[in-house]
Amino acid sequence: MTSLSAPRTVTPTGTATSGTGPRTAALAAVLIVSAALPFIFLPMEQSWGHLAFHLVGAPVCVVAIILLAGIRRISTSKAVRVLTWIPTVTFAGWCIGHLGEMAVVLSHGGAHADEHVFEHPVHSFFATIAIPSWLGSVVTTLVLLVTIGILALVRARARARARR
Repeated sequence: MTSLSAPRTVTPTGTATSGTGPRTAALAAVLIVSAALPFIFLPMEQSWGHLAFHLVGAPVCVVAIILLAGIRRISTSKAVRVLTWIPTVTFAGWCIGHLGEMAVVLSHGGAHADEHVFEHPVHSFFATIAIPSWLGSVVTTLVLLVTIGILALVRARARARARR
């Protein structure tokens, strides 16, 4: 099986570089969408807004998990490889919460479900998974992106010193 990862090259300082830039930018976009989703859809009074939140949120979680796996696979930094596991787990938890809540809403009328569906015990159970997972996803992804940025600055400084 062949890998589709970007080729790694060695810089004059001996550090390897790879194509994490586009994946990191895409992960930053996913972070913005993830942080904004609850504030866009959940204030809606109708149950279809809540359903739309889960219909959009679950694929966002899957995209985030795929991006994190790609960053982990091609990263040359052990810190980044280890740190990618934390948001991967929290995005997986958020995805499970989305799917569980969505199943309850769909089984109780879907977009036409009454407001009592949100008090359903199974919906509440999955919400207790989804809410902390959402918060963990946002915070840990932000920490990961800051770490990647700091490491990029350190490597750029090392390359500049090596050229002198």
